[in-house]
This record gives sequence, structure tokens and C-alpha cells, in this order.
Amino acid sequence: MPTVSINLCCYNSEKYLEQTLQSIFAQTYKDWELIVINDGSSDSTEKIIQRHIAEGWSIVYHCQANAGLGRSRNKAIELSHGKYIAIIDHDDLWLPAKLEKQVKVIDGHPEVDFLYGNFYRIIMPHENKLILGHNKRQPEGNVFENFLYHYPVNLQTVLFRRAALDSLDHYFDENLKLAEDIDFFMRLLHKSKSIYMHEPMSVYRKHSNMSSIAFIDKYPKEMKYVADKLLNLNSEIGSKYKRAFHYFNAKNGYLEAKALMITNDTKNARQHLKPYRSLDYKFFFLYLLTFFPHFFWIYIHRLKDKGNFS
Repeated sequence: MPTVSINLCCYNSEKYLEQTLQSIFAQTYKDWELIVINDGSSDSTEKIIQRHIAEGWSIVYHCQANAGLGRSRNKAIELSHGKYIAIIDHDDLWLPAKLEKQVKVIDGHPEVDFLYGNFYRIIMPHENKLILGHNKRQPEGNVFENFLYHYPVNLQTVLFRRAALDSLDHYFDENLKLAEDIDFFMRLLHKSKSIYMHEPMSVYRKHSNMSSIAFIDKYPKEMKYVADKLLNLNSEIGSKYKRAFHYFNAKNGYLEAKALMITNDTKNARQHLKPYRSLDYKFFFLYLLTFFPHFFWIYIHRLKDKGNFS
């Protein structure tokens, strides 16, 4: 059996898929299988995959009627036989030594179930600049509380133990369309330790066709759903992490405001930020921005996306 099962879910992926696949084939670590789920694509996605199967690559291919990303990710896990699972989306890239370096690290830490790393962002198609995702080291060990304050995980950098999933009553929540990975990993990390690699592992390609951009107005509702699920993990979690969940809710208020500011609804955006304006300087600054012309909000967030503002 392979050491690593790579999970790749596709839906009308022809624009980026070939480059993503080549970044997998170029891995210096070779003991892997690639699980590809085609979620009812109507473009040339299947043709691209079948061509590489014919070339002899270790690909387990499953084509299904369109069922959504959550169900696709669950099917990929079901078909995975590796000791570890890594996930890559159909429009992102891995750096060549990603798997080799990560397997070496996690093999040396048997107490750790979850490994994540740094990454580059690139804004497509107009920007060619690689922007480092994290300028400083991120939390390790028992990170559940830290991640309620700040969730630093880029999905493409993750490697986790298949056996650790036995502690979960379900994998990816098929009710979620945008936050299914946050829900899945937070439930896993409630019981598992993590380790962080500051070296970049992947290239996260940001573009206008991404679900997280196209459906940004749906994201706050999903994050509220995730928070409610996490609060129900056990009877003590709400009191144990009371302040952290308050901050989590504040971030959700910001997401509500962000979606409203896109439509220039500054008044309602301000109301979502108002309860949290005294939480820290960031929320106070965002609240103040809603009193300025819409252009200032857009400009500040563009600078943030380009790595020029934090």
C-alpha cells in the first residue's frame, strides 16, 4: 500500500488541472497514490485524467454525478489506502519536495496527527508576484484554541494520519459548500496535535472563479454553523474557550460586513462590526472604515491581498 494518498476533487477543471497534476507528478517523493474524484464535469476534465492514467500514473479514478465538494472529498477519503492523506485542489500547485519533507517530519513525530505548512499566494490572472502566506511561525501542538482566534491553515499544505479520522463521527460535512475544510480540521484538531513547517509547501492560486469569492455572502452563515457544531463537541467546550469563541464570532461579524461592503451597504456592515469594535484595534479600525467612502475599504483590502498591509 502507498504511504500517501493524495486527494484531488475536480469539477470543470480543465483551465488549471494540467498544471496541478504536473506539480503532483514532479514530487520527489514517489510512494503515493492519487485519488481523483470527478464531480460531474462537463468540460475536458475526464479526458485530461484518462490521458495520464494511460501513461501509467498511480491514479484511482472515480466519476460521479455532481454531488458537491463535501461528498467528493468524503469519497476520496473512502478510496484512500495510504497511511497519510494529503489534499490538493484542482487549481493549486505543490512545490516539488512537499511530500518528501512532510513525510520525513511527521514520521519523526508519532504523537502528531496533523501537519501543515507555509505557502505562497498568487492573485490571478493579473498578478505574477508570489506572496508569502505567513511571515512568522504558526502554532503547534494543541492548537484548537489558537485556531479559533486565527485559522492559519492552507488546505494544500496539509498532511494528516488516516488513522486519526477514526475519532470523528463524520468526515467532511456535506451541508457545507465553503467552510467544509475548516469544520473538518477543527473537529480533528480538538483531539489531535499538530506540527507546523514554516517552509512554503504550495502555491495557492487566487482567482475570481473560486467559490470562496463567488459566494462570499454565504460564508458567514456557514461559519456560524461551524461554530455551533464545535460548541456541541462536548458540554465544557463553551466555557473552556469562552473568549476564543467570542473572537470567532467577531470574525464572523467581519465576514458579514465584508460581504455587505462589496455591495456598498456601509450602514448594515457597520452594524455587524459595532458589537466587536472594542475587542481589539483591528475591529475598531474596520468599524471606522465603514464611516469613510466605500473606496477606502476596497483599497485597504486590495493592499492586504497583495501582502502590503496586515
